[in-house]
Amino acid sequence: MTQGLLPAPAWRRAGDFVYVSSIHPVDDDGALVRSSSATPYAGPSEVATQTRAILATLEHTLRDAGTTLERVLKVEVLLTDAADFPEFKHAYAQVFRDDLPAATSIVVGDEHLVEGVRVTLHAVALAADSTYERTVIRTDDVPDPTDAEHASLAVAAGPFVFCSGFPATDFTTGIPVGTTPGTPFHGNNAQMQARYVIENLQKVLAAAGTSIDQAVKVQFYEDDLYNFAFVDQEWGKVIGVPPSRSSMATRGFLVPGAVWIVNLLGLVPGHGLEKEETRAGIPWHPVDAGKANFSPGIRAGDWLFTAGQVPVPDISNPDWVGVPPGLPHYWDRMELETDFTMKLLVTQLESNGFALEDVVDARIYLVDPRRDFRGFARSWERTFAGIEARPAMSLIPSTQRDGSSGVLIEGPGIEIDLTCKKGG
Repeated sequence: MTQGLLPAPAWRRAGDFVYVSSIHPVDDDGALVRSSSATPYAGPSEVATQTRAILATLEHTLRDAGTTLERVLKVEVLLTDAADFPEFKHAYAQVFRDDLPAATSIVVGDEHLVEGVRVTLHAVALAADSTYERTVIRTDDVPDPTDAEHASLAVAAGPFVFCSGFPATDFTTGIPVGTTPGTPFHGNNAQMQARYVIENLQKVLAAAGTSIDQAVKVQFYEDDLYNFAFVDQEWGKVIGVPPSRSSMATRGFLVPGAVWIVNLLGLVPGHGLEKEETRAGIPWHPVDAGKANFSPGIRAGDWLFTAGQVPVPDISNPDWVGVPPGLPHYWDRMELETDFTMKLLVTQLESNGFALEDVVDARIYLVDPRRDFRGFARSWERTFAGIEARPAMSLIPSTQRDGSSGVLIEGPGIEIDLTCKKGG
């Protein structure tokens, strides 16, 4: 089963977990679902109508995968506009009522693959026949997100804990940390917010019976990449062996003034998986190069989590591979960038004893998805030609608040982040 937009199945099972690809609010014919209201100011809103269509597709997809909405562990919501969230939440809360999934919501602007889309969603759920218990993590030590975000702090299942990605908010007044108006140079807002988020995340992970040192994969989202170094400094202070990571830009967040969200997947001890950094298939290391606090690969038993990869052979000399600057029109730039990015990732997979068949989830960050999706899709189809079991796919537009590129290295328009499990 597919939605027909992405070169990927609607879902992919990996052990006890079901990964669901990005769902766009389109009907069986591929047409955008729209509100039946005669006016945009009364009746069902566009975002609520699209949310209901997405959730109906999610329910059908999970049923096809042999599981249910009640087994959803984590959702990630991509909004065109933060102002749409109340209408999204109203429709979402009619489906998810109790023991809420973890969630991360970001604003990506009007960059969705289908024009007129106000929201997309991707998810991960627990298989119906799994013996793992789905456990909602609760603690009184951090602000409660239930009323504001309609999400749990985190949800654990077996060896993994799926944490929500929230801004540095108390869910009551806004952002409670930062520099004061009279002394704007005494401190740094990004560092203060990062410290607040990390401290709360540490408490959530402790409530789940684990710690931040057990993080195996994270995604950083920032609305201004100039904040990255400040956030990463705070991250580096608390992390031991850093997890694999993508660091991408987004247009904004649900809370005004927020600059950073971290999406985190962690290990829960006692299930036989041990976190291990692997440099196999990577000619450089980001920490050694003095660039950033992340690992290019993390192994945990039969799982492999790669860092986000861009078409750059060596991060210490970030010359990227793509269309020659003087010949911009002879080739599709994204086709070449995807080809080289996947070449790097295949080398990494094979060096760790994995194959393309073992890739179960792929996060695709595109700076300009409407311009570049065709080239990406051609390369992806070519890479996975002849492989029956393809990964689920999340398509995530990535630009900064001002509309500039969301990739930390200047030039490339794509980053690819993979989750793999031996034997699928």
